[in-house]
Order: sequence, then structure tokens, then C-alpha cells
Amino acid sequence: MKKILLGLSLSLGIYASVSQAETVRPLSIVVPYAAGGPSDSIIRSIGKVIDEGTGQSAIVENRPGGNTVIGAQALLNKADDDNSVLLIAASFVITPSLMQKLPYDINKDFRQISGLASSPHVLVVANDVPVSNLAEFIDWAKKEENKGTYSSFGTGSSGHLGYELFNHQVGLDLLHVPYKGAAPATLAVLSSEVHSTLGDVGAIVPHLEAGKLKALAVSGTERHLKLPDVPTFSEQGYPDFISETWLGLLAKSSVSDERIDQLNQLFITALAHPDVQLILEQQGMQAKPSDAAGFADFMTKEALKYKKVINDANIKIE
Repeated sequence: MKKILLGLSLSLGIYASVSQAETVRPLSIVVPYAAGGPSDSIIRSIGKVIDEGTGQSAIVENRPGGNTVIGAQALLNKADDDNSVLLIAASFVITPSLMQKLPYDINKDFRQISGLASSPHVLVVANDVPVSNLAEFIDWAKKEENKGTYSSFGTGSSGHLGYELFNHQVGLDLLHVPYKGAAPATLAVLSSEVHSTLGDVGAIVPHLEAGKLKALAVSGTERHLKLPDVPTFSEQGYPDFISETWLGLLAKSSVSDERIDQLNQLFITALAHPDVQLILEQQGMQAKPSDAAGFADFMTKEALKYKKVINDANIKIE
């Protein structure tokens, strides 16, 4: 624990050279999603570690709605640039391809700080779907008489676009049924309102353990620790299929290189804390730290990937 606290203190080098009044300024973490979800739980655990390790309060501000637009604007409206950050997920890079006009430019108005964590998506089906593996599901879904359906946690979400990418790669045309969040999207499969979904590992595992769903494949280059018996898409003939939920941090474009480096060190150090690691494990996520340049490159590739999926499937926000 002493090493963790020391690391956190060292990562705040900026505060050694400024006035005492500045050291107590709170760190504002804007979350463009509702309180209580996985991303909110993770960032609050990180904020707590920062608070306890440095004495600087980390205040989480939930600003949900508008496909992350409300949260992004909230960050841009803040005057304290150096102490304000934005938590983002895939929806942040997806939204510009779905909405014709945004009140900001994601490439000009923001700077990357770091990646934080990710979770592969797992394809699950209702128990009454007569399949036991991915090949059987694809054959079942291709039958002309079938009217296959899948749920997602919202139009334009990573789960939605991930499934559309899957549809495209294997030649399926399953009907998308969007829900407002991961919980109702999963419940729809549990109750057989829809046949399948691509869900986050953490949200799906409890239902698999209870025998209420069937897992067919998990995204990623290797099997997930929580799903050792579930083969990857790659193992089953689809090595190019990657779909995941990921989290990262941005700052306003006006923040200096020096401060970006300090924020990067601060959050990556907190990410390694055992309490944060425990929350990640509970959510089925894995730490995915990176430097600012690496996260910028990742975001660019994700944006291009999702833009192609949106164009190919002609997806629009109703």
C-alpha cells in the first residue's frame, strides 16, 4: 500500500511546484453515462484511490444523455481545464458518424489522456434457441423460415455495431431490437423476447452460472478468465471479429503536454491499485492502460471501424 501511495504522490509532480491553494482544487471527472453502471463504478473506485492517496478530491459528475454529447459539452464548458477530465467509451467515437451536427469536433476539441479498461463481448442466446455452438447458430439463423433477432443496449452502442459487424462477416440479417441499457437488453434474451445479444462479460456471467443463457463465443484473442469453456470467435473461424466495451479518458485540447503526462501517470497508477483491480474483475473487465499517443491511435482506428459498419448497415438514429 505504501508503494501505491508513493507512486500516486510522485505522479502528481505538478503539485509540488504550485501553491498550496492549487493543491486542494478538486479533480472533476465527467461521466456521460448514468450513475450505477459498470463505467461509473470503475471510475468512482479510481477516484477514491486518488483521493485517499493524494488528498486531492476526485469528484465524479454524471452527465448522461444525448449519446455522450451532454457529458462532452459539460467538460468543454469547464473553466478549470487542468483539473477536468472526461470518461469515454466507444459511443464517443461512434456518435459523430450517427449525428450530422455536433456542437464540437472530437478531433480538435479534446486530447487523449489514457486508455483505462476493456471487456470483450460475448455472444449469448436464449435457452430455447436450438443450438449449442457458433456454427449451429449461424446455420439456424440463415434458415429462410427463421426470423432471428438480437438485442443491444442502445442504437449506436458498441454492442449494436459489434453485432452488425458479425452479421456482415457471416452473412446474416438478424433484426436489431434496441433497449435502454445492458440490463433490459439481457432480460430480453432471458425472457426469449429476442434470440440473442452481444453483451459485456460482467453483465452476462451471472446468468450463465445460473444456467439461464447459453454462451456461444467470446471476442478477443484468447479466452476470458471468467469464461474458460467458451471458445473465441477466432477459434471458431472468425479471426477478424473483434467487439468490446472499452473506457478511456480525455481532456480539453487546451491542456498542456506536461499536464497530460501527469494525468496519465495519476490514473494509470490508480488503475493498478488492488481495490480498482477488484472492481474491474467483478465487472469482467481488464486494465488497458496506455500513453496518450497510443490511446489517440486506438480511438482513430475504432472510429474508422465503426463508421464503416454504420455506412455498410445504413444505421441511423431514429
